[in-house]
Parts: sequence; C-alpha cells; structure tokens
Amino acid sequence: MRKTLTTLATAGAALMLAVGPAAADHEGTSYTGTLDELNGSGGSGEVTVTVSDDGETFAVDLDADGLNLDGPHAMHIHGIVDGDEVQASACPTMDADADGDGVVDVAEGIPFYGSIQVSLTTEGDTSADSALAVERYPAGTSIDYYRDGIAIPDAVKPNIDKVHVVVHGLDENGNGMLDMDQETRSSLTDDFPREGTAPALCGELTATAMGPVQTGGGGTADTGINGAAAAGLGLVALGGLFIGRRRTATDQA
Repeated sequence: MRKTLTTLATAGAALMLAVGPAAADHEGTSYTGTLDELNGSGGSGEVTVTVSDDGETFAVDLDADGLNLDGPHAMHIHGIVDGDEVQASACPTMDADADGDGVVDVAEGIPFYGSIQVSLTTEGDTSADSALAVERYPAGTSIDYYRDGIAIPDAVKPNIDKVHVVVHGLDENGNGMLDMDQETRSSLTDDFPREGTAPALCGELTATAMGPVQTGGGGTADTGINGAAAAGLGLVALGGLFIGRRRTATDQA
C-alpha cells in the first residue's frame, strides 16, 4: 500500500512539472518584442501583442523610430507553418544575403522567419492577402501603430511565442522615399521595387504577462497554474495525505 501511494504522489508531481504554467491557455496573455535593425535601415522599435479574453483576436501596439525610408512600411507577423503548427524561427542576419548584393531581400528572409500569417494593416483585411496593400500601412520614418480585434490564425493561436514581427521598407538609393521606378524589383513581384519589401526591422515575441486561467466554476483565477497542473498538485496532496494517515496508524499500532 505504501509503495502504491508513493507512486501516486510521484506521478502527480511529474504531471505538474510536465505541464507547468507554460501550457496555460493564451487568453489575455501579453507578448513583447524588440525590433532590431535589418539592412542598415537605421531603425529600432518595440512591439506588444495582447491576446483577447476569448483567445480569438489580439491587439498589436508597435512603435518604431529612425527608419531611413519616408514612405509606406508593410508590417507582418511571420511564421514557419508545418501542417497546422508554427515551428521555431529566427530573424535573419546579413549572412542571409545569399547573392551578396548587400541586401537581404524577402526571398532570402522568408526561410528564417517564415511566410506571412497576419498583415498589420491600419484598416480592413489583416490576412496574407493584404501583404502589399501599401495604402493601408503606416508611412514615415517613425511608426506609431495600434490596432485591436485582429483575427489570430488557427495555427498561430498556440504558438504566438514562435512568430516574428517584420517591418518592411528600406531606402536603398538614399533619396529618402519609396522609389517605384527602382531598377531592382521585389523578389515577390515585379510590380513593386525591392526597397518597398526588403525587411527593415525584425523581432521575436516573448510572453511577458500570463492571462487569467479558467477555473472549473467558470470564473477566473490569476494563479498561473492551469487545470492539469492543479490536478498534479491534487495528486501530490492526496498521496501525501494517505501516506501520512497510514504512517499514523502504523505508529499507533
């Protein structure tokens, strides 16, 4: 009997450790990231992504300064999707410039941070279909962007800490503006110059504030412990209780 109860307690502890707070639902969770310069854009920035209470949408707050392009900046959430899951990814370095022309273009960046999952437009559609809707993106050397109610793709919902935020738009020829007649065209389409789609900033998201966890009674509790972890704690307590009682009975005998 003692061996059985000890095994029960050990199993409960193992379950608690295996699940842990990291497996908690992402509802209400906030993620932040630092946006680092790419391609000599001169810029830097910060981004915060906050998931709604129902887990279906998020709000994005993005600020950036020092960009050398005084023009539209397409902004996206990128991710490497395999089936219905987002895989780990990374921001590229200049080593990703495979052709050695001095610019990491879109085609060279995608293997690192993946394809477009969300378009951070100022209005309207936020899917990948709006990837180049430049009239609906922020413009200028500084960006002050906020939008809520952005639909989260199903593959992204459980993997927000694996996606990357990328701000595009680079002044290559030094005239400060988007040069639609630039000879070098985007690797996405010949209808757009490369400097309009080349990545200028990139950053990964990290969970910084966990949201409330649903309890069995339908309320919320900011315990940081989800249901499975609580069950593990219960098994530990239950096993300890019975072991303690058996020891007391043995001592009294």
